[in-house]
Amino acid sequence: MEALLILGGMVALAVSWAWLVFASLSLGPGPLMVATLLPVITPLLRGRGYPVLPRVLLVIALVSVVAGVGLLYRDQPERFDRLLSGNWAETPASAALSGTLMGQPFVPDNVYWRGDQLIFAETAANRTLRSLVVRFDKAPALLHGTAIDLLPGDDGPWPELVIQWYTGALTAPGLRRIPSAYSLSIALAPVGASKTEMTVHLHLPADHATRLGGRVLLDGQPDWLGKSLSAPAPAPVEPPPVVVEPAGWRELNLQTLLDSPARFIGRSARVLTVTGRSYEGVLKEVTGDRRIVLSLPQGANQVDFQFHPEDVVLIETRARR
Repeated sequence: MEALLILGGMVALAVSWAWLVFASLSLGPGPLMVATLLPVITPLLRGRGYPVLPRVLLVIALVSVVAGVGLLYRDQPERFDRLLSGNWAETPASAALSGTLMGQPFVPDNVYWRGDQLIFAETAANRTLRSLVVRFDKAPALLHGTAIDLLPGDDGPWPELVIQWYTGALTAPGLRRIPSAYSLSIALAPVGASKTEMTVHLHLPADHATRLGGRVLLDGQPDWLGKSLSAPAPAPVEPPPVVVEPAGWRELNLQTLLDSPARFIGRSARVLTVTGRSYEGVLKEVTGDRRIVLSLPQGANQVDFQFHPEDVVLIETRARR
């Protein structure tokens, strides 16, 4: 609504200004100069010969622009700040993550690990507008390896989500904590010695109206990245004896999938990871950096999980019917 009022007002302002200038050509150099350089004062000038219709349109355009800017300041102060700073049409180049937070657009531009907390924050003018914090202090066992995957119904401790948002000067800030029962997938990969590439997929239940997805390059690397659990690591897991199932699962050679993914895209697949978890869905793609993407149904939606080849113990598939 705000953008429509501002854009419509600007278009009407340009049309009324051009109309007023052309209509003033026969009034002499003085009135023409005023109509060209100071058209906003012409509605106040009477008896100077200026036509009525372009001046009425000019007033309507000014009211539309002022109303749009006022609504923008009231409902979306961060966009108002960007408008004043000249960056209103600019999206931060580093903002590869995007989604919604409590129904509001959420594009975090400050993402980092602080101890056992993963913080996503959207800021403007040195002020935090919206933030989402994943707190692993109650689930430290998840901080190992290169991936964290959680689905509703999983057992064990869960990281707590803390979301905060600010909707405007006339509305109090909001705060909500979600202890469990959401979908979370985090994949991390070291880039050199000082950076980490992180891929995130987060979906909360519908009443929270919150989701987040995408990829971001972080400065630094978490201390736990790539480390095993404190318990002695078991010997390489031998695939369990394959039980003959009516569905006809067949083991798929991982290297064959990475070399020729097009032969298997769209098939049902089942992935067993080094953590002992099994995921069943539809093989969606193999990314350019050789990550396997599996689509899992989540109610009426689909959730995509990415697996690094080194985290996969066994992958099975079955032919299309």
